[in-house]
Amino acid sequence: MKKIFLLSLLLILSFTIFAQSKSQLGIRIGANNAKVLHSQLDSKTGLYAGLFLAVRLTDSYTLQPEIAYSNQGGKASIRNGENLNINYVSIGLANKFFVSPHQGFHFILGPSLDVNFDDNFINLINDNDNSLEITPIDLALFGGIGYEFDFGLALELRFKQGLIDLDFNDSGEYGGNSEENQLNRVIQIGLAYKFNM
Repeated sequence: MKKIFLLSLLLILSFTIFAQSKSQLGIRIGANNAKVLHSQLDSKTGLYAGLFLAVRLTDSYTLQPEIAYSNQGGKASIRNGENLNINYVSIGLANKFFVSPHQGFHFILGPSLDVNFDDNFINLINDNDNSLEITPIDLALFGGIGYEFDFGLALELRFKQGLIDLDFNDSGEYGGNSEENQLNRVIQIGLAYKFNM
């Protein structure tokens, strides 16, 4: 609960800073290579797409709150097995550090709060038989590299690691040792574009 409060506080503080800085709205889109650690599932390919607000605070640092849809999970490793398909609404706070003061190559670091679109708190309250399988939220840390062109287009490669066990009922349904945490791990590759306003 404290982590959620801190993340919310960071987002509120960042919106306060927006009025004092140069900010640009943008979009992100790309592919996920998702894996559930400590399960018998293979990695699966999904999509992510979302919006961000890039706030250039200095020549070499940009704060970038983001909201995106992200398809994650895993693919069954045996024929006729059950795939795990998780749809998240991801709220992130990317910190972009530019190597050169004039855009270009940069490093990306930040946290995200991912809300499970299918098995969330609303469904948990309305679910009479408590049959939810996957945790309603995931906290994650991400890092990566990118290159931003002068006209607003950027290429990005990110690595994202979930921190919360996915197995809501600790059932071990997707294989692996039920005592080990089943965590999201995602590699994202895609494009971002900032609009000139």
